[in-house]
Amino acid sequence: MGYRERRIELIAKRAAPHLEPGEQIQTGFIAQTGWWIFTVPVATFVATDRAILIVHRDGVQRLPRDFRFGEPTGLYHQIELDRTYKVHRQYHPEITAADEALREMQARGDLPDSEQH
Repeated sequence: MGYRERRIELIAKRAAPHLEPGEQIQTGFIAQTGWWIFTVPVATFVATDRAILIVHRDGVQRLPRDFRFGEPTGLYHQIELDRTYKVHRQYHPEITAADEALREMQARGDLPDSEQH
């Protein structure tokens, strides 16, 4: 199993306890909330067909699926939510995939009713 496959497996494992029945993972990535690699808190972002999950050491946040991460740039892409999350460029393709999946869902009208605008 290669590095990419291990990353995918890790993200799926972290998300599994927090998924609703039938909920499907679209993509996911790891983010940090500080700069020192050995002491920094880490969060796992998981885009599903229903929500964005942010899995922390102390719990999980569930955001509406209509959240956009934006065009990733630089060594660390910043996501501003309850705090600043920094996503290393190795995960930039996953950020792009999450936003593309959202665009496709919106085009098909597949978002839950509470999220359609």
